[in-house]
Amino acid sequence: MPIEVIFPKVDMDMASGTIADWHKAEGDLVDKGEALFDIETDKATMEVESPGTGKLHFVSAQRGDEVPIGQVVAWLFADGEEVVSQGGIPAPAESHLSQEPAAIQTGEDTRIDTPKFDDGVRATPVARRIAKDRGIELLLVVGTGPRGRITRADVEGYVDAAEKVAAVVPASMPAASAKTGAQETADELGLCYDLIPVNKMRSVIAARLTESKSTVPHFYLDADIQLDALLELRGKVNAAGAEAGKRKISINDFLVKACALALMKVPEANASWDGDQIVRYQNAHISVAVAVDGGLVTPVVREAETKDLRGVSGEIADLADRARAGTISSAELKGGSFSISNLGMLGVKSFNAIINPPESMILAVGQGVEQFVPDDNGNPKLATVMSVTLSCDHRVVDGALGAVWLQEFKSLVEFPLGIVLV
Repeated sequence: MPIEVIFPKVDMDMASGTIADWHKAEGDLVDKGEALFDIETDKATMEVESPGTGKLHFVSAQRGDEVPIGQVVAWLFADGEEVVSQGGIPAPAESHLSQEPAAIQTGEDTRIDTPKFDDGVRATPVARRIAKDRGIELLLVVGTGPRGRITRADVEGYVDAAEKVAAVVPASMPAASAKTGAQETADELGLCYDLIPVNKMRSVIAARLTESKSTVPHFYLDADIQLDALLELRGKVNAAGAEAGKRKISINDFLVKACALALMKVPEANASWDGDQIVRYQNAHISVAVAVDGGLVTPVVREAETKDLRGVSGEIADLADRARAGTISSAELKGGSFSISNLGMLGVKSFNAIINPPESMILAVGQGVEQFVPDDNGNPKLATVMSVTLSCDHRVVDGALGAVWLQEFKSLVEFPLGIVLV
């Protein structure tokens, strides 16, 4: 009996994904569990294993195609099984979105009934009727039924979510994907330009950050922090580590650990807004912003307060390497309770970062710059000063609470022995 190759749901937030590449070609023999194709989500590229053993036929989604969850993208035929193209199996040259599967005819005259659909989406008749009545594009709805099938509850949940967003986002605000008229203006003036397609990661970043700035009441707290004691301690730690052949600890590693310890000292700030309640985390899960090709991801160092400095450093390096290689899992990019974004190594003195919901705070870190500051006697002394900006969600973190957290963080950085000893 032929086996369907279904486009799987590899991330709870995804309604569709992109075929990044096929490991097998039409007619190739594939073993169960063998890597079959790669999916590009908004966060990473992930391998999909073959659901069975057989020869690959009727591949209906090619590299670069965006495919809805639950869509059949190919079929596997066992050895000796007749390869036919009837009803349920789309011919290779035809679009998988234009098919209306009904049944499959095999060599043993065995028929497999499959759900009918005319838009490439698996959905119940009731869900389709509601979506049609409300003018909803089913490709935008995430299905929770078997094999990603969209149910009535899924459509109604989508409607409720859309109404909540509409209630808080001004009607005049353009959608994240709306055209700005730049191309039209450039054409009118005869300007030369290139058109760069927006990849899935960049599209999701645009949507999420637009939503964050539209729905989360941001406010910002700035502080200047002297780094000299931390730089001196870091030098000693790395010198001792070099003798043992250990990798160097970065300033950012110290800062991530300091963020975690500050959250433990001010637990009220380690929280998220969740409608009619606040979720307060018992551990510090620090999201670390990492630039990758085409965008930005935030892998999470879980329970960072429980790990020593070298443990934090090694985990950050591993997560960052796998994020850039596209092999990081979606679970490792979720569940942060606080974010840190460091642009100091790029010469940026200060900036305001956008909160990554459902987190309530993000720390923007700038470059350490030498400048004169007063010493204990009021005399000028040369010091290395780092500017930081804390973005807070006012629904969860009030100004005084954010200031207390920032004071604890500053104290840890300026007297860094506590970061190493904890």
